[in-house]
Amino acid sequence: MKILELTDFFNLHREAVIIPLTLADEPSVTLLPDKRLRIVVPKNRSFEDWLLDLRAQLMKMNLSTITH
Repeated sequence: MKILELTDFFNLHREAVIIPLTLADEPSVTLLPDKRLRIVVPKNRSFEDWLLDLRAQLMKMNLSTITH
């Protein structure tokens, strides 16, 4: 829910946000060719710290293709 709350802040369509249920060694944030955003959560890092980094990453991205 915290990830979706963050993407809501950026006015992103929830249907355009993909968050795999499995955690990964390497987190990633990828704007896919089909105009969806894929967010992969790290398994070896504090979630709260990573969430701050995610916010910074989203601020640097051009998300205009997936906003309301």
